Amino acid sequence: MRLCSLSECSTDLRYRANMSNGKIKVLIPQLPTADAILPYLRRIDEKRTYSNYGPLATEFRDRLSALTGAAGATLTSNGTTAIEVVLRIRARPGARYCLMPSYTFIASAHAVCNAGLTPYLLDVSEQTLTLTPELARAALRELDEQPAAVLVVSAFGAPPDQAAWQAFEEETGVPVVFDAAAATTSIKSVGRQPLCVSLHATKALGIGEGGAILCSDKELIERASAITGFGFLGAERVSAIRAGNYRISEYAGAVGLAVLDALPERLAELQRLTDGYRARLDSGKRSRLQEHVGENWLTMTLNVILPTDSVTQTISRLDEEQVEWRRWWGFGCHKHPAFADLPRGDLTTTESISHRVIGLPFHNLLSDVDLDRIVRCLP
Repeated sequence: MRLCSLSECSTDLRYRANMSNGKIKVLIPQLPTADAILPYLRRIDEKRTYSNYGPLATEFRDRLSALTGAAGATLTSNGTTAIEVVLRIRARPGARYCLMPSYTFIASAHAVCNAGLTPYLLDVSEQTLTLTPELARAALRELDEQPAAVLVVSAFGAPPDQAAWQAFEEETGVPVVFDAAAATTSIKSVGRQPLCVSLHATKALGIGEGGAILCSDKELIERASAITGFGFLGAERVSAIRAGNYRISEYAGAVGLAVLDALPERLAELQRLTDGYRARLDSGKRSRLQEHVGENWLTMTLNVILPTDSVTQTISRLDEEQVEWRRWWGFGCHKHPAFADLPRGDLTTTESISHRVIGLPFHNLLSDVDLDRIVRCLP
């Protein structure tokens, strides 16, 4: 009798967990196996450096920069911290509002507040699910004061329109920061407007917990790195700016390097699943995937956008078929009690589209039979 390998047994156990009681799980994150990480752990044992911008974290940072086309990068403890750090650097002094979409994961609003700013919630485009420069320009005409910054959120891993927002910043003078949490593998080049990404386990490039700031502005990267390490600028251990401790450990760097080693295989699997969903939806279904997903970007949280008249019935069918689903971003930040009193513009599209965006099961344990079962529930 052939014994399964560690990775095969692990996959088999996860598969049984996924299919327990016939239910299809919506998301099952997968990080590298212990065997894949072990060579990097041995390097930690040899160097006996465990944190403080060690060699593994530095190598991971450099490989991440090369992958995304960024001239520089700062690693952070998580994606939320990355946004906070960048807003502290880029926000206009004395201004209070940060324009941002209400339709986003709630971490975006927390990051803005933690940076000492007040979120001003705006609507999104129904087509892209994002705040657009046109919507931001309209908000500027309505406000009686200039905002401190604009936080542009990438929708579920789609690459942000950097060129359009660069033009917006040049025209208006309002600094732009990108919350590109799930878009790490979708980014091919990075300009002077910083992109903040998440390295959470639920992302295509996840290390468990972590984040990064990507930017071509070397001065910004140097300042951001100092803020993650008690404000030490240069070689001297002198705190030059107000800061904190937002670094990753060498162990997180080890996981990150193992993740990068296996990234081509991970992306190929995500492509297979996306293509499988698209082929089934293109066979007479009214539901649609996000714009260009699977064409020039991939995600770990695949969404389907339902027709307005089918939401209640579709959710009921998914529940009856024991297919897990999620509204990953809920109905907007303004629906959370902690942010219900925030200033806002018209949110008509957010109120409509947030009900219709449904996260479907999306992980490497799904079979063609599973995909058939899921898509049968969709209009």
